[in-house]
Amino acid sequence: MTIVSPAAQTAPITSQDPVALAKARTSAAAMLADDNGQPHHWRVIVTDTESPTGFAPACRASTSDDVHMIADFHGGPIRDEYGVYDCCPWPQVETFSEPFAAYVVALLNADQGPTGGAW
Repeated sequence: MTIVSPAAQTAPITSQDPVALAKARTSAAAMLADDNGQPHHWRVIVTDTESPTGFAPACRASTSDDVHMIADFHGGPIRDEYGVYDCCPWPQVETFSEPFAAYVVALLNADQGPTGGAW
């Protein structure tokens, strides 16, 4: 019996192979879908680095600004666009690079298409 690893069964994806790239995008979309099989809208987040160097699905748990607010902001309460709260979904990935995080979010959102209800 010969055992072949999954990596050995898949050819590398190159820019010259649009079919392989389409398959990779479809696989990633299925893997990154929410529990109901719906695509996420992605956003840049601030993690422990205190810089916008991470990315995560946009929170759909609440449409209320009360949940995602910085209450003690020096100019008054403001919406926290980059924060992560208990209601926010996983995965939350740290890249340690602001340009790379923004790039990954742009790619993921382009592959998912327009979605409603995300902030």
